[in-house]
Amino acid sequence: METVLLLLKEGISGGVTSILRIALYLIPVMVLIELARHFNILEKVSVKIQGCLRFLTLPKEAALPLLAGMFFGIVLGAAVIIDYAAEGYLQKRDLMLIGTFLCINHSVIEDTLIFSVFGANPLVILLSRLILAIVITRLAALLLDYLSQKRRPAEGENKTAAGRSEA
Repeated sequence: METVLLLLKEGISGGVTSILRIALYLIPVMVLIELARHFNILEKVSVKIQGCLRFLTLPKEAALPLLAGMFFGIVLGAAVIIDYAAEGYLQKRDLMLIGTFLCINHSVIEDTLIFSVFGANPLVILLSRLILAIVITRLAALLLDYLSQKRRPAEGENKTAAGRSEA
């Protein structure tokens, strides 16, 4: 029984410590993001990466979630993405494409530094991840667009089979 209580105590203690660490990291960044919104920094940033967003067929509102995930990692990127989705800035399609991009190209500074310590070429890591993320995200956008067009009935067609007569 003593072992179970000790494990429970350690589990709760470790969980609370992890939550506090994440909060200490996320809260200041979320405050900075709100300040960036207030001072229209998002507009300035989205103009800088507009070509890339256009190629990926993403709206300008996707700029900050993409950059947050790329430079600060999946946890912070997810927090920003969830916030933007809750406020209605991003559609389901946008969320899918942002997620696809960030699965391949997240936390670029931290990951690049870690792999560089083990002898990897940082330029090769950065460029290969970025190019792969752009290509796969663009292919995903084409696939999503193709599937959404395929689901729409052609003009003049009935959406259901109820309008058909049985012989």
